[in-house]
Amino acid sequence: MKTQPTTLPGVTLLSPPRFDDSRGSFRPLFAERFHAAAGYSHPWAEMNLSHSEQGSVRGLHFQSPHAQAKLITIITGTIFDVALDLRPDSPTFGKFETFTLSAHDPHLPSQIYLPEGLAHGLATPHGPATIAYLVSSPWNPESEHVLAWDDPTLAIPWPLQAPKLSERDRHGSPFSSIQTEKRKPHSEFPFEKNEGIGRP
Repeated sequence: MKTQPTTLPGVTLLSPPRFDDSRGSFRPLFAERFHAAAGYSHPWAEMNLSHSEQGSVRGLHFQSPHAQAKLITIITGTIFDVALDLRPDSPTFGKFETFTLSAHDPHLPSQIYLPEGLAHGLATPHGPATIAYLVSSPWNPESEHVLAWDDPTLAIPWPLQAPKLSERDRHGSPFSSIQTEKRKPHSEFPFEKNEGIGRP
């Protein structure tokens, strides 16, 4: 298991072993022995599959309370991936980093691990893509939130100018709606509820 740290504490790019032969290829999406050895072991609660057509943006999504750690795997295609740190005690609170995940390019990571307390988004500028993701807490519709993907305060360099968006993502809340005061529970903080329909 190859791992690559990022500028956001705890956020790690992962490249599980891949085995190729004349029939095709095999790679583990999750293997306790590999991921635990790399320091990423959770009692995962759900596994989800998400497909996005070319020209789409999803995000920025997170849950609070009931924050979720995520292990995201690119199954097909390539994605532009975004992680935004919302942990109030983190030295990188309010900072983001972008990545490229690929299912086919061996020089690019195929997985990213996000600890609790981060918002996540992705774009598909080069073609359709499918991701699978494990989450440490079940989906809770009363705890899900969306931040505006194009918030000028964040100025994320998305590779799409007029992407396909869900109605919920089209009306994401501004980053300024997150309170920056000291919060009480770990990975939980006051937030103005964004009313939306459906899952990420």
